[in-house]
Amino acid sequence: MKQAIRFFSLGIIVATITIGTAYWLGLNESAKSSTTMAEKDMIQEIEKSNYYVLTEEELQEQINDALAAKKDSEDKESSKETENKEPAEDESVPYTLVIEEGVSSTEISQILEQEGIIDNADSFETYMADRNLTQYIQIGEFELNESMNRDEVADTITR
Repeated sequence: MKQAIRFFSLGIIVATITIGTAYWLGLNESAKSSTTMAEKDMIQEIEKSNYYVLTEEELQEQINDALAAKKDSEDKESSKETENKEPAEDESVPYTLVIEEGVSSTEISQILEQEGIIDNADSFETYMADRNLTQYIQIGEFELNESMNRDEVADTITR
């Protein structure tokens, strides 16, 4: 048994020496065969593969141009929104709200939101409840429009 273990360990030592020698000799050969490319040659090879190589200055210039173009487009959009909003505010369409007996303030708030008179039904309902105005809502027909704020709407329907 001792002799088998000795032969096994001798085999491991021989294999290690052989692999180590091949590794070290192979490393030198691959180092000799590798060629170094000049920067200019590398750039040409990369550009052949449809890639672009930019200097730091060129990259920064492109970033600045893109940011300026984005800012210009945002400015144009905001000016268009301003132009579009001004005529709409002048031409507010009247809406006749009909309040009948038994209609809750929640239903009224939802109708006003659907018609675009108020932005948020829950917010308007809370506003009315906080000021104890829900008990003063009147039955009848009321002329409202989109340009009215919530105070004006509340004042109109609680007269």
